[in-house]
Amino acid sequence: RTNVMIYKELLKEIDTLANGHDEDRSTAIRQLLRRSLTKEKIMLAIGKFQDGTPFRKAAEMCGLDYWQFQSELDKRNIPISSSVSFAKRRLGQR
Repeated sequence: RTNVMIYKELLKEIDTLANGHDEDRSTAIRQLLRRSLTKEKIMLAIGKFQDGTPFRKAAEMCGLDYWQFQSELDKRNIPISSSVSFAKRRLGQR
């Protein structure tokens, strides 16, 4: 169990969202946190991929399979060939 201080304005928005989904406040907060963490993990993995982390390793980092990670790259117009490691392999460097 964790306690968090939340500004009144944000709490009102959370309550509005919870009511719209017929959920209680705690459930809405848990779901918002889960979605946000998922997005952050994907962004971190994409950044690592672009810095040279192998494609499959980056996909594992964010808990996605090959096709899901490819889809996330496609949404952001990031080609697989944009990674440093891929470019080095293409040039025959290590």
